[in-house]
Amino acid sequence: MKALKIEANQSGKRYALVPLRGAFSVWAECKNYAAHVPGGIATSWRYCEKDMTREAAEALFSRKVAGKAR
Repeated sequence: MKALKIEANQSGKRYALVPLRGAFSVWAECKNYAAHVPGGIATSWRYCEKDMTREAAEALFSRKVAGKAR
């Protein structure tokens, strides 16, 4: 998964704009407790929305980074 853009909002949550199979998607970095990981915090990427046009994905990405979308 190769991201075109990765940016963070004011609270520090990171989002990525990713091209997949001819469509685009927006992914969010998630940090959760995991006892088996050194430090106790596991990091993973989960999609917010996928199979969008580039324009729709960039609009959602900019709203997420600005902190105006859930």
